[in-house]
Order: sequence, then C-alpha cells, then structure tokens
Amino acid sequence: MTNEELLIECKIGLNIPVESTDFDSVLNQKIKAVKNYMRRAGVKEENMDSAVIVLGVTDLWNTNAGEVKFSPVFESLVVQLRGD
Repeated sequence: MTNEELLIECKIGLNIPVESTDFDSVLNQKIKAVKNYMRRAGVKEENMDSAVIVLGVTDLWNTNAGEVKFSPVFESLVVQLRGD
C-alpha cells in the first residue's frame, strides 16, 4: 500500500474528511514513525499490514506532546507480523 493510500486509511480511521489536507503533514510524519518502529521491531516491509499501521497512527494521534505510547493490541500485532 502506498503512503497516499495509507494517508487516506488513517483519515478514515480518525474520522477526518478524506478531502481535507489540514492534517496531512502530521499524519505523514506519524505514518513514517509507525513504519520505522515496525521495521526496527523486525517486521519486513512485505509483512506490514495497513490496518496495523493505521492502529499505530491512531495510538500516536491520541498522545500528548513528548509522549509515545502504543496500545497493547498494536504491540501484540507487531510481534505477530514479525513472525518470530
């Protein structure tokens, strides 16, 4: 899935109008951060699931400045995608 498609899926997941561009740069930063987190956790690019990325972005969207806290379900899915 392309970053543009992920951006649309994140907007849908966050109830942001798809046609709005108000939050695109922030959402793109969060998509990049989630994908990097997943890569460093051992998830291969071909195993990255868009629903899990959207979940991670949603987790980051709901945190305060300077705070990083992924939900237990996101962490569990990342472990599963890692394929240990």
